[in-house]
Amino acid sequence: MRVTIGQINTTNGEYEGNAAGIIRAIEQGKKDGSDLVVVPEVAVQGYTSFDWFLDRDIVRGALEPLNRIIAATEGITAIVGTVRPSDRPTGRKLFNSAAVIRNQRLVGFADKTLLPEYDVFDDPRYFEPARERHLFNFENCKIGVAVCEDFWNDKTFWKERLYANDPADELIELGAGVLVSINASPFNKGKMGQRCAMVSHRARLAGLPVVFVNLVGGNDGIIFDGASIVADAEGKIILQAPPFEEFIGTVDLDCGVADIYCLPGDDVETIRRALVLGIRDYARKNRFATALLGLSGGIDSALVAALACEALGPENVLAVMMPSPYSSRSSIDDSLALVGNLGMKVVEHPINSAFDVLTKELKLPPPAVGSSSTAVENLQSRLRGNILMTISNAEGRILLSTGNKSELALGYCTLYGDTNGGLAVIGDLLKTEVYALARHYNREREIIPAAIIEKRPSAELAPDQYDDQSLPPYDRLDPILTMYFEQKATPEEIIACGNDAELVYDILNRVESPANEFKRRQLPPTLIISRNAIGLGRRRPVTHHYRRKPPQ
Repeated sequence: MRVTIGQINTTNGEYEGNAAGIIRAIEQGKKDGSDLVVVPEVAVQGYTSFDWFLDRDIVRGALEPLNRIIAATEGITAIVGTVRPSDRPTGRKLFNSAAVIRNQRLVGFADKTLLPEYDVFDDPRYFEPARERHLFNFENCKIGVAVCEDFWNDKTFWKERLYANDPADELIELGAGVLVSINASPFNKGKMGQRCAMVSHRARLAGLPVVFVNLVGGNDGIIFDGASIVADAEGKIILQAPPFEEFIGTVDLDCGVADIYCLPGDDVETIRRALVLGIRDYARKNRFATALLGLSGGIDSALVAALACEALGPENVLAVMMPSPYSSRSSIDDSLALVGNLGMKVVEHPINSAFDVLTKELKLPPPAVGSSSTAVENLQSRLRGNILMTISNAEGRILLSTGNKSELALGYCTLYGDTNGGLAVIGDLLKTEVYALARHYNREREIIPAAIIEKRPSAELAPDQYDDQSLPPYDRLDPILTMYFEQKATPEEIIACGNDAELVYDILNRVESPANEFKRRQLPPTLIISRNAIGLGRRRPVTHHYRRKPPQ
């Protein structure tokens, strides 16, 4: 059997554009003499349409966009991710389905059974689960179709499973000769290699080919990396689609030839590519051609500038320098050096005069060395936020927020100041990851000036102010945050890994502070690169009395 995979980039609700991408894959399959074309989960409507799937008119018209795709399948079979209305009198009104289309005829549907509701997923809110599995006859072969999560519960691969049943295993037991899995599997660090191992393992143990097609593209903060895989009956990867880009490729399932392409093994490089795709798609799909950001001379804004220039082109990115009375000359010089290296535009709008007027009007004392002066510090950040939002409005540019995860987790940010923006680019990057990615940018030539990377981090909102006066050292903070967010580890488990008990409880209680959660609720959409990320992947109440306490 010859199979074409269509790793396409969809937009929520863009029925015509999504259908065009699907048909493009079908037409390529025809040119390649393919028997079967496969595209990702909910490719017709867009997987991250969320509560659009609850609207009655969307439910009623769910299958209408499929008609154009059906008409394009003359002489070929296609498996297409879509939603379809449920005819059951109770339950959710839609199924998450794979439509099987052959030679301009809708053969039937394979509906999703296992509905995830962890991390960024909330399928049970929208979809009714399938109650049974069935195969589709294809010439001399039977095809089993599993929709995303239905493929991800192999008891021989996973140590811990979320569901008792394994729909993919049931399809194999029914006599499937080929297993097709359509997916909308978001990017997380390390996940591409895990998927590859999972697909190879399932194919080898079952002794049948597996076609695993994944969505690609950014949708709000969720980034789909693609990296689709086809494995033969021996578990050999015979087609590996490149990550972070659209791809249409064809392979014979019995070719016996391993694909020479392999996934990148460098997590820092995959993070870079994920963030670049996330910025580019968020801007493009929301019809922004240009962007701006505040450039402080610090490493966070420098990294965001580098990512934005790569995603949108330096000619489309504006850096705004807004020195205050406490900005150092070196920060201004470092910012100008960065701008020169990147070739981006820059303007300067000092906030000194406005800051003086407001501090006098509000009778605020100037910050002193080593003292806490939250109101005066926040005033500077909010003045900058005001300038940035005004330029954004006046010029139609998307404002990119530059806060990192370490600081956002502990509330080291200012509402309506540095949290302003349309997209939080590095809001899921720990500070140590920010440094790693900055150094990665400099692997061939200096893009981010070494002075920015090497300087002691400071918000420069008061005399002689540095981050480590308010935050633990990042090399001690970030491992704790990693275990707490990504692994959902308990305080005891984090301490058992060699972390200081007093520091662990202090950090976790600062993370869970209602005031800090209140701030995080108002962040712009954040590009997600890890599990249980701030925002969609992690949900906490603002109002609560929970507190972590050491055992007595």
